[in-house]
Formats: sequence, structure tokens, C-alpha cells
Amino acid sequence: MGYSGCDSMENRIDNLDRISALPDEILHHILSFVSLKQAVRTSVLSKSWKETWHTCPILVLEDHPHRDIARVKEVLKFMEQTLLNRHMEMISLRKLMISLAWFWDDKFAALVDRCVCFAIGSNVKELKLRFPFFWGRYNLPQIVFCAKSINVLELDHCTLSPPRIGVQLSLRKLCLVGVYVDDQMIENLFARCPLIECLTIESSKGFKSLELFSLRKLHEVEISSNAELKKVEINALNVHSVTITNMETCVINVACCKNLKCLVLSDLSITDDWLCNVISDFSLLQFLSITYCHKLRSIKISCPSLKELVIIGCDLVEVKLETPNLSIFRFHGHPISFTSNAMALSETDLYIYGYDDDIQVDIQVLVKYIELLAKFNQCSEVLNLGHCTGAVVIVPREWRQILHPPLCGVRHLNLLIDDDLFDFTIPQLVDSLLWLSPHIVTISMSFPLGHRHEYSFQFLYKEQLIHKAENPSCCQSLPISCWQNCLKGVKIEHTATYFAQPASVDRFSLERKTSEKRSYGERFYFHDNIWDELNNLHLNLRNKFSYLFDGDK
Repeated sequence: MGYSGCDSMENRIDNLDRISALPDEILHHILSFVSLKQAVRTSVLSKSWKETWHTCPILVLEDHPHRDIARVKEVLKFMEQTLLNRHMEMISLRKLMISLAWFWDDKFAALVDRCVCFAIGSNVKELKLRFPFFWGRYNLPQIVFCAKSINVLELDHCTLSPPRIGVQLSLRKLCLVGVYVDDQMIENLFARCPLIECLTIESSKGFKSLELFSLRKLHEVEISSNAELKKVEINALNVHSVTITNMETCVINVACCKNLKCLVLSDLSITDDWLCNVISDFSLLQFLSITYCHKLRSIKISCPSLKELVIIGCDLVEVKLETPNLSIFRFHGHPISFTSNAMALSETDLYIYGYDDDIQVDIQVLVKYIELLAKFNQCSEVLNLGHCTGAVVIVPREWRQILHPPLCGVRHLNLLIDDDLFDFTIPQLVDSLLWLSPHIVTISMSFPLGHRHEYSFQFLYKEQLIHKAENPSCCQSLPISCWQNCLKGVKIEHTATYFAQPASVDRFSLERKTSEKRSYGERFYFHDNIWDELNNLHLNLRNKFSYLFDGDK
């Protein structure tokens, strides 16, 4: 009977261990998500897991920043032995990644060299070497650029030297971050990579020119923060995505990329004429982002295919768009002159910068602001509006008799405010927003005050919206009755979000505990004395966080 009980227990264990019965490809995929230490530990679970680890084609070593030198060297030696065994037994390798937080001496370099060589001997396809905090750079073995098996190569803080023997490579993806590479090596490298599809070069030095010619497979290029780079020229017909950022002294030529669909330009010294001429050649362009290009003053874009446009942080005077198919527009900056023939925008984001004195906004500035908002009256039912302070949104009552409400056609308005609720009140915001967009359906406003607060307002109106002669004088300057005379009720949802320490923390754990995101909410419905109720709602909020206002007393 005893043996029968043991057999029964073993059967139950076998039934529970269903993971071990999965195909090797799936088990190898599972191991790719755990650390090297955890992957090795699985080999003691059973014979099948031992074989799974022994044949796993993905090896990843990620060093912890606080690990001591001896421990790192021990792990590296284990990795070297593992790779040697794979090489001797002719077990192919799909991916090797070595990421060392610190890199101490030539002995470490020699260990990494041998790991790389053994991996190449196992026909590794993806090779990723990262040494981000090394005081110098790791000298990449020349054999890497003779390895035909590698199709993905990612290098961080390495020095690249041209190989003595030139061979055609199978690279499809190349990512260089913080590397040192001279012009000769750059030219030599791309001449031997006819199959390359994706290229990233970031924060690298040693080369002054990057010319990408006759690369028929190339479709994605990202060039960023290469301080010594003076010229970028891309002449590749099938490139569909180009990102060039943070290189203000660099001359850029991408005019030959006729099939470009995505273009991102940031922190560049491009001019109005350059941008206008280049964009007009891209008949397939769908996404364009222009950020922090401070030489631009007037952006003129004619591009029927463009669907999304982002303009942030440029010192502009005007924007003129001939983009009839534009559906998403995002703009961050001071009020500008704006014209567009876009018929219907599904999403509009406007973040209007404040001035030195936001409390006393100049009438001319306010007029520009109102005129800019009015451009989106009929083409966008949903408007996302952002400000650094709520005071800019509040249009003084005396000016409301002079100016015309700019957003009569907008039905949903989302307001984001970065500054605390010190120089304005919730009723003031609601009152001004209801003037900007009379009879709006919903308003959502978000601002910080101790926590991050979001108020959602849903407005219910009386049937009569068009004012008649007998309506109060406050409505006479409006095409329809003001909210004070036609509002029937308002539904309000208030949600506050904040971060707090976890309820329970293991004081013996070395792992740093991150704060937990928490929230609480409340709902209201007001139909009588709406203005008084809004004032009470604001006072309750202010009293709850009264300690933040102590400096005002």
C-alpha cells in the first residue's frame, strides 16, 4: 500500500508539471525572460529541464550595479565556460547579451572577448554588448565584423576598428550607442552591409560624416546626439522612417527619401525654406514631428498625405497648412497665426505657453489666443487644451463683451494645468470655459493640488438655446444663451490620484519598493444654485489641502 501511495503522489506531481511537457521552443522562450542565475537553477528541477538549459539558444548576462568585482568575474567565467561547451558541442546560439554596469580592467575585457568569440563560433544571430558606465570603451574584437551569422548587432560604449579582411555581412539591424568609430570605419561598414534594414546611431564620436547610399533594404534610420557629426545624407529609396535629433550644427539631406512616411526632427538648425522644400517632395508622408528647432519662424507645409503633425517648442510666428487629410494635430508654444484646410480633426492638442506675467494677460496676447482657438471651432469636436497655469484660461468678464466665443462648435474639452490651484478657482475655470465654448457637452480638467485632481463635468441644458430679445443682457453678445440662463444641471466626477508607500514592506528585502499608485473619487449632481454649489465644492477642496495655502496668509 505504501508503494501505491508513492506512485499516486508521483502521478499527481507528473500531472502538475505540465510546463515541462511543453515543446523546447516554448521552454527556451520562457528562459529568455529570466536572469542567468534563475535559468541555471531550472536545470536541477528535472532531466528535461537540465536538457532545456543545456540547449537554450538565448544567453543573457545583466550585471547589477552594486555587485562586487569578484562576483561579476565569477559569473563572466561561468558564461565563458557555458559558451565554450555550446561551441564544442556545436549547439547553435540565437542570442547573446552581456550588459556590465561596471567594467574594471583588461582581464574583464579578455573574458568578454572569449565569450564573443565562442558565441560567433556557435553562429550567434543576435549580439548585444552594453557597457554604459565604463570609464573608457570596450575594444570590440575585429572578428565581429567578419561574422556572417550576425544579423542583429547592438553595441553600447565600444570602440570599433576596421577588420583586416573585408567580407559581406548579413546585418539587418545595427544599433550603436556611445561608440567611437572613425569615418573610414563607418564608410567601410555600410559598404559591407547591403541587407541592413534598421540603423540607430546615438551619442557616438569619432566620425564627422554619415552617408547612406544604395542601401535598398534600409527602411528605418535614427540618428541622435552625435556631437561631432557635421553631415548626414540619406539616399535610400525605401526608407520610410527617419529620426534626426539633437545635432544643431549638422547639415541634413534627406530629400532623396521619396517613400518617407515618418519624419521626426528635433533640436536642429533647420530653416523655414529647408523645411518647406523638403516636405513638399514627400508624397507619402503621414507623420511629421518638429520639436525645439529654434531657427524656424514660419512653418509652411503642403502635404496631402499627412495625417498627424506635432509642433513643440519652436519660436514660431505662423503656421500655414495645406494638409486636407490631417486628423491629429499637436501644438505646444505661444499663440501664433494659424491657417489650415484640414476638414476634420479627430484629435487636437494645444498646450499654450504662459508669459512672464500670466495674471495680467495683455489684451493683444489674449486676442491671439482666442483667434488661435477659433481656428479649431468647426474642424475638431474634441479639443485637448493645456496651460502651465489656469489664469491664462480665465477670460476677464469685461473682455467677453468685446470678444467672440471661439469654440462654439466644440463639444468636448479636456483641460490640463501644470501649476497648482493657487491663482484661480474651479468656478472661475468652469465659467470661463463655458464662455469659450457655449453649451459644451463635457469638460474634463486636471490640475495638481497635493494630489493630481481630475474633474469631469457633464452639462445638461434646457431646450431653448438660441437667445431671444427678452433674454438678459449677459447673453446679447453671444450667438446662443449663456450657461447661466440655460443650464439645467451638471454631473460632476472628481478623482484624485496620488502615490504612497506599499502597505507592507519586507524590511529584510534588498529590493527597493516602488510607490503604489492610489486614487479615490466622488460624484455630485447639481441642478439648483449651481454656481453656489461649485463654490462650495472648491472651498471643500481648498480646506482639505489648506496647508498648501499657508504661505498666502
